[in-house]
Amino acid sequence: MTPLIIAHRGASADAPENTLAAFELARHQQADMIELDLQLTVDGEIVVFHDDTTVRWNGRDELVARLMLAELRHLDIGGERVPTLAETLDWARSAVMPLNLELKRPGMAVRCVQLIREFGMVDQVIVSSFYEQALHELRATDPVVARGYLMGIRTYRPDIRLREFWPFLALRRVRATAWHPYHGLPGLDWILPKVRRAGYKVNVWTVDDPVRLRELATLGASGLITNRPAAARAALSKG
Repeated sequence: MTPLIIAHRGASADAPENTLAAFELARHQQADMIELDLQLTVDGEIVVFHDDTTVRWNGRDELVARLMLAELRHLDIGGERVPTLAETLDWARSAVMPLNLELKRPGMAVRCVQLIREFGMVDQVIVSSFYEQALHELRATDPVVARGYLMGIRTYRPDIRLREFWPFLALRRVRATAWHPYHGLPGLDWILPKVRRAGYKVNVWTVDDPVRLRELATLGASGLITNRPAAARAALSKG
């Protein structure tokens, strides 16, 4: 089967990342799902934002976790503003667009699940994280919500490299629905089909190269996370 085209932070090659404009453009570019990042503000709001600080957008090294939502609203994200998770879920429900929600740190699961259920999106989301604690919190809060284990951080630690090379134990610990590996992980082409045969979905990030997209599709990837949804679909159609 053709893998899902998952728009990385929306159609982020052509619109400001993690904004409603990028999500709407991804929909027009025929993405099957949108991947986005979630951070928690000091006043308890979940916002769609990737970085830990605001330095990339305003030149000031301010921690998002120490800012109020109102302060983040003043950021200029390429002419757009930072959306909340609630606003994004409202848009996705209207657009009938599934979401891949990445928890950027532990401590957000309870509020995240509350909003997912409030907007009736349980069957339309998968929640992913690099942090095993965040996935345990998610399962404890609501075991029905699908969980994806992200892997592929830059490290020389042998224990992490082993976990990435043979992810089954980690996936079982959090009762994951899916594995989300980096497309350049050593051994990925060998292990990906085995993870699929074990019953997990495999959504690979972040792939823009047409040749690599087709390789991963041939290996059985369930989803391909890309900055260029339209180009990715065109590349797969030529495969």
